[in-house]
Amino acid sequence: QWVAAGEGAGGDGQDPGLLALIQSRHGSHSLDPALPVPKDVIAAILAAARNVPSTNNSQPWCVTVIQGEARDRLSQRMLEEFDGGKDGGQTYKKYSAKNTPLMQKGKDTYGFELYEQRYGLDRDDKVGRRLKYRHNYELWGGPVLLLLNLPKNAVAGTYIDVGSYMYAILLGMHAYGLGGKPLGSVAKYTDTIREVLGAAAMPEDEHLICGICIGWPTGGRDPRTTPDWHPSRLGLDETTRWVVDAAWA
Repeated sequence: QWVAAGEGAGGDGQDPGLLALIQSRHGSHSLDPALPVPKDVIAAILAAARNVPSTNNSQPWCVTVIQGEARDRLSQRMLEEFDGGKDGGQTYKKYSAKNTPLMQKGKDTYGFELYEQRYGLDRDDKVGRRLKYRHNYELWGGPVLLLLNLPKNAVAGTYIDVGSYMYAILLGMHAYGLGGKPLGSVAKYTDTIREVLGAAAMPEDEHLICGICIGWPTGGRDPRTTPDWHPSRLGLDETTRWVVDAAWA
């Protein structure tokens, strides 16, 4: 019988296996700013994430790790701009001009489950939704922020590469019991980040893709066993085509 790595390995039933980690990974919306994340843990996650595939092994990404006083300064500045109505500007196109029906289904379900079911905010409550969105610039309490950059001349294939790298980081965080989530919202403030942290942290010839906030979930919650909030996913049959022999099992 074929089993995923870790499933039944060792015979003690305690190893959740890689597939279980993939299934249980989720974005954490409440991180403890008072609990430090060791530098060597971040380094270990980034060292492991380097092993994802990339086009011709080009490894086009560069990551900036921000913590401590620099993290606080940057968060405060982004909050000031956001509260002042300066929403920055996206440096790349995040959404298609028109979603496919399945994409729209996933997006609509997410919005309903997050804002209406979880937070009790009506679709038309723009003020309430903006206040929730503000937490992105508080980094959801996470004491560490990663910035994922690509060269400014990045093309579509390069974005695939950095997406693989980002997911490997998220999975590595989850394996350690850390929480966090991708923050595409911080890319709106690329110029602000460069101004606050300097060109050494945000070079002019690089292109900010997203941030990742990292921290320990509040209340001692272990995200591997107790999810914060897990949005619904499209069904396997909705996103998978099988062109196989009828007798294949």
